[in-house]
Amino acid sequence: MEKLCIPSGMDMACATRKRNFAKTTFNLVLMVFLTFLSLEGQAQTPLDANLSISNNTGIFSLVIPDSTNISEIELQIGSSENPSEVFEHTFVYDQTSGLPTGLSFSRLGVNINLGLGTLIPLNIYHVKTRLKNGSGAWGDWYEFVGN
Repeated sequence: MEKLCIPSGMDMACATRKRNFAKTTFNLVLMVFLTFLSLEGQAQTPLDANLSISNNTGIFSLVIPDSTNISEIELQIGSSENPSEVFEHTFVYDQTSGLPTGLSFSRLGVNINLGLGTLIPLNIYHVKTRLKNGSGAWGDWYEFVGN
Protein backbone atom coordinates (compact mmCIF):
# COMPACT_ATOMS: atom_id res chain seq x y z
CA MET A 1 0.00 0.00 0.00
CA GLU A 2 1.29 3.41 -0.97
CA LYS A 3 1.31 6.25 1.56
CA LEU A 4 -0.09 9.61 0.59
CA CYS A 5 1.16 12.75 2.33
CA ILE A 6 -1.48 15.46 2.42
CA PRO A 7 -0.18 19.04 2.74
CA SER A 8 -2.07 21.33 5.10
CA GLY A 9 -5.06 23.08 3.53
CA MET A 10 -5.64 20.23 1.03
CA ASP A 11 -8.16 17.42 1.29
CA MET A 12 -7.45 13.77 0.41
CA ALA A 13 -9.22 13.89 -2.98
CA CYS A 14 -7.19 16.93 -4.07
CA ALA A 15 -3.92 15.32 -2.95
CA THR A 16 -4.79 12.12 -4.86
CA ARG A 17 -5.59 14.09 -8.04
CA LYS A 18 -2.33 15.99 -7.71
CA ARG A 19 -0.34 12.75 -7.29
CA ASN A 20 -2.11 11.10 -10.26
CA PHE A 21 -1.49 14.17 -12.42
CA ALA A 22 2.21 14.10 -11.54
CA LYS A 23 2.47 10.39 -12.38
CA THR A 24 0.63 10.84 -15.68
CA THR A 25 2.78 13.82 -16.65
CA PHE A 26 5.97 11.92 -15.83
CA ASN A 27 4.83 8.90 -17.89
CA LEU A 28 3.94 11.10 -20.89
CA VAL A 29 7.28 12.90 -20.79
CA LEU A 30 9.07 9.55 -20.54
CA MET A 31 7.14 8.14 -23.52
CA VAL A 32 7.91 11.19 -25.68
CA PHE A 33 11.58 11.05 -24.74
CA LEU A 34 11.84 7.33 -25.54
CA THR A 35 10.04 7.84 -28.85
CA PHE A 36 12.52 10.53 -29.94
CA LEU A 37 15.42 8.43 -28.72
CA SER A 38 14.28 5.43 -30.75
CA LEU A 39 13.78 7.54 -33.89
CA GLU A 40 17.27 9.04 -33.63
CA GLY A 41 18.96 5.70 -34.33
CA GLN A 42 16.73 4.61 -37.19
CA ALA A 43 17.96 4.94 -40.72
CA GLN A 44 15.76 6.50 -43.37
CA THR A 45 14.38 5.20 -46.65
CA PRO A 46 14.30 7.27 -49.86
CA LEU A 47 10.94 8.84 -50.70
CA ASP A 48 11.32 8.45 -54.46
CA ALA A 49 13.94 7.36 -56.99
CA ASN A 50 14.43 7.24 -60.76
CA LEU A 51 16.99 5.75 -63.14
CA SER A 52 17.55 7.62 -66.39
CA ILE A 53 19.79 6.24 -69.16
CA SER A 54 20.75 8.15 -72.29
CA ASN A 55 23.45 6.98 -74.72
CA ASN A 56 24.40 4.20 -72.23
CA THR A 57 25.14 6.82 -69.55
CA GLY A 58 23.15 6.57 -66.35
CA ILE A 59 21.87 9.14 -63.87
CA PHE A 60 20.17 7.98 -60.70
CA SER A 61 17.97 10.56 -58.98
CA LEU A 62 16.50 10.16 -55.53
CA VAL A 63 14.56 12.20 -53.00
CA ILE A 64 15.48 11.71 -49.36
CA PRO A 65 13.28 12.55 -46.37
CA ASP A 66 15.96 14.51 -44.50
CA SER A 67 19.47 15.57 -45.44
CA THR A 68 20.88 15.92 -41.92
CA ASN A 69 21.45 12.31 -40.85
CA ILE A 70 22.77 10.43 -43.89
CA SER A 71 26.33 9.19 -44.27
CA GLU A 72 26.15 6.86 -47.31
CA ILE A 73 23.94 5.84 -50.22
CA GLU A 74 24.22 2.30 -51.56
CA LEU A 75 23.04 1.61 -55.11
CA GLN A 76 22.75 -1.66 -57.02
CA ILE A 77 21.51 -2.05 -60.58
CA GLY A 78 21.06 -5.28 -62.49
CA SER A 79 18.66 -7.49 -64.36
CA SER A 80 17.51 -9.77 -61.56
CA GLU A 81 16.11 -9.48 -58.05
CA ASN A 82 19.68 -9.45 -56.69
CA PRO A 83 21.01 -6.67 -58.87
CA SER A 84 24.66 -5.88 -58.97
CA GLU A 85 25.94 -7.13 -62.33
CA VAL A 86 25.33 -3.77 -64.08
CA PHE A 87 26.32 -1.33 -61.33
CA GLU A 88 27.17 -1.44 -57.64
CA HIS A 89 28.64 1.39 -55.58
CA THR A 90 28.27 2.99 -52.16
CA PHE A 91 28.41 6.78 -52.39
CA VAL A 92 29.67 8.80 -49.44
CA TYR A 93 27.06 11.45 -48.76
CA ASP A 94 27.97 14.87 -50.20
CA GLN A 95 31.33 13.62 -51.57
CA THR A 96 31.70 15.44 -54.88
CA SER A 97 35.41 14.92 -55.54
CA GLY A 98 37.68 11.88 -55.50
CA LEU A 99 34.99 9.60 -56.94
CA PRO A 100 35.86 6.77 -59.35
CA THR A 101 36.01 7.73 -63.03
CA GLY A 102 32.59 8.45 -64.51
CA LEU A 103 30.79 8.79 -61.15
CA SER A 104 29.43 12.04 -59.73
CA PHE A 105 27.39 13.26 -56.76
CA SER A 106 25.28 16.41 -56.69
CA ARG A 107 22.62 17.53 -54.24
CA LEU A 108 20.12 20.35 -53.99
CA GLY A 109 18.35 20.10 -50.63
CA VAL A 110 16.76 16.66 -50.46
CA ASN A 111 17.15 15.97 -54.20
CA ILE A 112 20.24 13.95 -55.12
CA ASN A 113 21.64 13.09 -58.57
CA LEU A 114 24.23 10.36 -58.91
CA GLY A 115 26.13 10.15 -62.18
CA LEU A 116 26.79 6.48 -62.92
CA GLY A 117 28.99 6.64 -65.98
CA THR A 118 28.57 4.05 -68.75
CA LEU A 119 26.04 1.27 -68.07
CA ILE A 120 25.38 -2.01 -69.83
CA PRO A 121 22.20 -1.64 -71.90
CA LEU A 122 19.34 -3.90 -70.75
CA ASN A 123 15.65 -4.13 -71.58
CA ILE A 124 14.68 -4.08 -67.89
CA TYR A 125 16.63 -2.73 -64.92
CA HIS A 126 16.10 -3.86 -61.35
CA VAL A 127 17.27 -1.08 -58.99
CA LYS A 128 17.89 -1.18 -55.24
CA THR A 129 19.06 1.67 -53.04
CA ARG A 130 19.28 2.33 -49.32
CA LEU A 131 20.55 4.99 -46.94
CA LYS A 132 22.95 4.72 -44.02
CA ASN A 133 22.59 7.10 -41.10
CA GLY A 134 25.34 8.78 -39.06
CA SER A 135 25.09 6.03 -36.42
CA GLY A 136 26.00 3.38 -39.01
CA ALA A 137 22.53 1.79 -39.38
CA TRP A 138 21.22 0.98 -42.86
CA GLY A 139 17.61 1.74 -43.76
CA ASP A 140 15.30 -0.51 -45.71
CA TRP A 141 15.92 -1.11 -49.41
CA TYR A 142 13.94 1.04 -51.85
CA GLU A 143 13.46 -1.13 -54.95
CA PHE A 144 11.88 -0.73 -58.36
CA VAL A 145 11.97 -2.22 -61.83
CA GLY A 146 12.09 0.00 -64.90
CA ASN A 147 12.99 0.04 -68.57
